[in-house]
Amino acid sequence: MRYFLKKYVLFGICTFATLFCFFSSSFVDRSFPEIIYIGSFSLLRSSLQGIIASFNMCLCLLLVSLNYKYGSRISIGLVTFSIIAIISKVIRFRSLTPIPGLITSIIMLFVIYIVYSFYKKIWKNSFIDYLTGFKNRRKFGEDIEAKIHDKDPFWLACIEIEGFKQINDIYGLQAGDHILKELAKNLKASIGKKDSLYRVTGANFYCILDGASRPETVLKEIMEIEHRLIVIPDSVLVKDSAYKSCKFSISVGLASFPDDAMDSITLLKFSDVALAYAKKKEGNKVSFFNKSMESEEIKQKEAELLINEAIEKNYFYLVYQPQYTIADKKLRGFETLIRCRKPDGSIISPAVFIPAAEKSNLIFKIDDYVLRRAMTEFKDVVKNSCQNLTISVNVSAKNMARMNFADNVKNILTETGFPANNLEIEITEYSLADSINTTIANIVELRDFGVQIALDDFGTGYTSIAQLLKLPINLLKIDKSLIDDIEVNQMNRDLVDSVIYMGHVMNCEVISEGVETERQLALLNEHKCDFVQGFVWGKPLEYQDAVQLCKS
Repeated sequence: MRYFLKKYVLFGICTFATLFCFFSSSFVDRSFPEIIYIGSFSLLRSSLQGIIASFNMCLCLLLVSLNYKYGSRISIGLVTFSIIAIISKVIRFRSLTPIPGLITSIIMLFVIYIVYSFYKKIWKNSFIDYLTGFKNRRKFGEDIEAKIHDKDPFWLACIEIEGFKQINDIYGLQAGDHILKELAKNLKASIGKKDSLYRVTGANFYCILDGASRPETVLKEIMEIEHRLIVIPDSVLVKDSAYKSCKFSISVGLASFPDDAMDSITLLKFSDVALAYAKKKEGNKVSFFNKSMESEEIKQKEAELLINEAIEKNYFYLVYQPQYTIADKKLRGFETLIRCRKPDGSIISPAVFIPAAEKSNLIFKIDDYVLRRAMTEFKDVVKNSCQNLTISVNVSAKNMARMNFADNVKNILTETGFPANNLEIEITEYSLADSINTTIANIVELRDFGVQIALDDFGTGYTSIAQLLKLPINLLKIDKSLIDDIEVNQMNRDLVDSVIYMGHVMNCEVISEGVETERQLALLNEHKCDFVQGFVWGKPLEYQDAVQLCKS
């Protein structure tokens, strides 16, 4: 703001100086003699006028450089008036004496226009997005600060075209640019005359909406764009592309000035928070910011800070819950569970940091930490044990759907020297909700490498039989929620029996987790469940206790 204030003050001074020079030249022409004597020196009046004109030209150019729009108008206006005055003088006095001044003024007019064009091009390159024609991020920053300074109420809408990277991948970059241009036209047609659109990055836009009323009408128009099919011309399509048109999903988050925030940084943050909520919604993905969102956002950020600190300062540690064969209570192995202990001794529940990690990419760091540490701690144990122990590690659905996940696991196996046959990766049914092809490809690659795969929380998701048959898994894990009422609920017993039977038909072994009573244990044994995990035979153990259990 201080920079702009100085700039406007300097522009005002230059404008005053330019006007002063212009009127001084007229005053010299009317009031000074043809020859002006300064002591023993003499100066022609026309020479003095030439000096003033040169100085005036410099001031005009400075005005254009300070503000190319208003500076050029003032400069061109004064020079044009000067040209008219000189021409009228030539006609009135029938004298060619002012002709040099006329030529100088005409040249000056051309120079001002050239400088104006140059600065206009620079401004366009600096403040206008070349693809959409919208104002860019830099101009957005200036405009929002100006509106806040003027205390004009407005709504800030953060607009995201979801999955635009996939559009570029499918259709190609040229087709993506074409789609973006068409989107820009549709967005521009949706807003009012008092509203402004900005493209900040990729397929992310900001819109400053007039704050005189709630913007529901404009938002309705924007969301209607989702239903419009954009046809892509063959000239910009990737060769042999099977797709000729596309639709897309739009999410909008809004915050208002001054009701939600009084400064641009907070306002931008709140509109982004609202956008994150909008993206989670089904149907109409529009969210207005409210204070409850802020508290949840703060909790998320605090949890993310905790995770980063825990990884950096080694607050995380692992516990291992034993798994047994149900028929003879032979130790099968351990499920690995992550815990967090702060330096003051307080324990942070995984229910605090795991959901926050799932919402961000920090879950990848946690998965890597658990895999690497579990393999490092149990490498020698499994190699030296006469039992064929299995170390089971939970992996997030988000991680399982990554293209390079299998390669990452294989690299950790190689680095730690852990036997692949003794590692079991646990995935959930929700891993199959998105990117099922990538997930299955990762599973197949890991199985080929010798790693075992377990399907965790079975019975709580929506996996179809057809999907299950595609999965090359070793183990089905029956969720605790199905085991809890097995003693008193015949339907639960029948359901558990069906799951066990299904697992065996698929050539999988079956384990029940969360088993807490001897009666549950007996019923599972009757139904020929293979393995059991739960408090009935073993709580999660610290590493040294788990090693001692292996020895005994």
